[in-house]
Amino acid sequence: MKKNRFFTGVMCTLAVVALSACGQEAQEQLQYVSLSQAGCTFFGTDNEPLAVTVETSPAQWAAEASASWVKAEPGEDGTTLVLSVEDNDGDAERKAAVTVTAGQASQTITVYQLAPDLSINRFRKERMFQNGGVVSPSGKYIGGFTNKAMEDNTWEYYPVIIDTETGEKIKLGPFPSALFKCSQPFAITDYGQLFISDHENGGSVIFDLNGDYMLSSIPEGCTNRGNVMGVSGDGSKWVGYAISEKQEGERIGQYRPIIWEDGEARMLSMPEKNFKGEDFSVGAMARGISADGSVIYGTTWDNSDGAMIYWKDGKVKYVGEDVHEIKSVTIPYPEGDETFYYANGIVSQAEIYKMSPSGNWIAGAYQEITVNTDDYSTVASSCPAFYNTETETTVVLEEYSGAKGVHVTDGGIAFIALPMAGGEVYDLNAGVAIGTVAEWVYSEYGLIIPSDIFIKSVSPDGRVVLGTGTEQPAGMKGRIYPWYIIPP
Repeated sequence: MKKNRFFTGVMCTLAVVALSACGQEAQEQLQYVSLSQAGCTFFGTDNEPLAVTVETSPAQWAAEASASWVKAEPGEDGTTLVLSVEDNDGDAERKAAVTVTAGQASQTITVYQLAPDLSINRFRKERMFQNGGVVSPSGKYIGGFTNKAMEDNTWEYYPVIIDTETGEKIKLGPFPSALFKCSQPFAITDYGQLFISDHENGGSVIFDLNGDYMLSSIPEGCTNRGNVMGVSGDGSKWVGYAISEKQEGERIGQYRPIIWEDGEARMLSMPEKNFKGEDFSVGAMARGISADGSVIYGTTWDNSDGAMIYWKDGKVKYVGEDVHEIKSVTIPYPEGDETFYYANGIVSQAEIYKMSPSGNWIAGAYQEITVNTDDYSTVASSCPAFYNTETETTVVLEEYSGAKGVHVTDGGIAFIALPMAGGEVYDLNAGVAIGTVAEWVYSEYGLIIPSDIFIKSVSPDGRVVLGTGTEQPAGMKGRIYPWYIIPP
């Protein structure tokens, strides 16, 4: 994390008289050094370089630091000075000066570095990760992967596992694309097993801290290896999905929710009918599991409705049965009337971390379908919704129109993603809005973070937070990056 206290930029100017060879003509040459800032402050550890804009006359300039722990190097374009500092291993703040000289003009930048403060929570943006990051049930590990394009149009993949207690990054590999093609990280256990989907062959590749890997097993009755999307706290149970064997009349098999117990895979039960009260045509997937393995949640995928389901006490139900309504509309056609079914209720996309650690709360969105009786077109509207699996009741937050619930804690602190904006936080038990994600993070962790970010997961003890943010660097397309907060 980088911290810079910007001081006002300054310019030093000198007028130098130059005499011609014959001594008959005097010329005044303006010499100066102009800097975008006159001072800055760095953290005690884990700093990023700081670029200072430099304008001088004459154009050639040089910089010199008064202390060995400061490096002052010209940038590649010759118009910036890049300042970097070593970690401060002392117990006090320190100070140095960097002098920039051009001709006879000079200017000084005062560099301060704070003493290491081991009580400050750490906020990190992990831009190196491809396709997001995942966190283990207790927050012990965060995982993802990066890749590298090779000259022969192949790829190398590097799984990365971060120890949140020490900050250590364990980089595994390389693994060539001839073995598998890493697509998206879905889960990581508290023992450091990282699950990444294989885009080429299907299923999950499972990496451990030693750099060894294995492939997920093929459940009975399925044609491909299963994708693991969630793990229990002790790592003995995994949940996800696979494609079943093709049945008569099917183009391909249906998606089936799967559970692995101690590595052995089996299918989970399915609701008798889909969200609209019809026979399943595409299927369903499991997305996450509670820390103790007692509650599992997932989504259906029939007609892209994305309805949420959950398994508890040996039964499978729709999330939000108290607000689930199946409706129909009959459309007159010249050849005869035809009836179509639709449903209102709790829906979700292919997202993980929608359930609280104990499984008592599930986050989603309440979707309501409105039918225009003039042309029978439909309009879907939605707002955040949170379902309590213990009371089997749903809290619908209509005031956040167009938003959705993305995560919730066991204590009922709900995290909401607003459309085209940042996130909001809501206390379900008190029935009050807490504020923005940035405000909540500042209140809980004492950190100032960007305003346009979302929270995906909070560890049971609240010490580790995982989220996503968006940024658009100059001249580049917008991108999504994972970020996390880890303990001091």
